Amino acid sequence: MNPPLAHCARWCLVLAVGLFGLAVGGCNETGFTVPGLNQGYKPEQPIPYSHKQHAGDLKIDCKYCHFGSEQSPRAGIPPVNVCMNCHKLSKPDSPYIKKLKEAYDTGKSFEWVRVHKLPDFVWFDHSRHVNRGVACQTCHGPVQEMVEMYQYSSLAMGWCVNCHREYNKNPPAGLKDKIQASTDCYSCHH
Repeated sequence: MNPPLAHCARWCLVLAVGLFGLAVGGCNETGFTVPGLNQGYKPEQPIPYSHKQHAGDLKIDCKYCHFGSEQSPRAGIPPVNVCMNCHKLSKPDSPYIKKLKEAYDTGKSFEWVRVHKLPDFVWFDHSRHVNRGVACQTCHGPVQEMVEMYQYSSLAMGWCVNCHREYNKNPPAGLKDKIQASTDCYSCHH
C-alpha cells in the first residue's frame, strides 16, 4: 500500500474505532447520548421516591431537601437525616422507610443515583441561580409532577446560553438585583 493510502486507512480506522467507542459509551436506557447531554435519563433508584408526592401533593419546598441550593454551587442529594425528619413518624412501617432508617441508625449515607450530571469541564453554581429567583423547574422541569425523577432539559451549552440571553432581554418580575446573566465562556468553563 502506498504511504498516503496507508495514512488515510489508519485515520479511517481510528475514526471508526472512536465512533464505535462513542456509540457504546454514549448509550444508556434512553438511547444514544453525547456525554453530558442526558435529556430523558432516568436511572433506577435504590428505593422509589416520588417528587410528585413530596414536592407536588405535600408541597414540600425543593429547598427543604436540597438545602445546599441557596448557599452552595451544588444543590446536593439530601442526606438521610433530612428524610428521617419526617419519616421517623410518617410511614415508619414501610419497607422503603425501614431501609432509610437502617442507614440512619448506622450513620451511613443512602446511595441515591445522581440524575443530573454535567461534564467535568462545566462549572454550574446553583446558589447564583436560586438566589436570583430562577425557579427549580426552569432547568429541572415540572418536578412536582414527576413520580420518577429524570433529566427534563438537555443542559447543553446552547440551551444554557439561550436561557441567559432570554433572561437578559426579559428579566423576571421582582428580580432581587439587575445583574446580567453572563454569556462569557469563562463564567462556566474555568
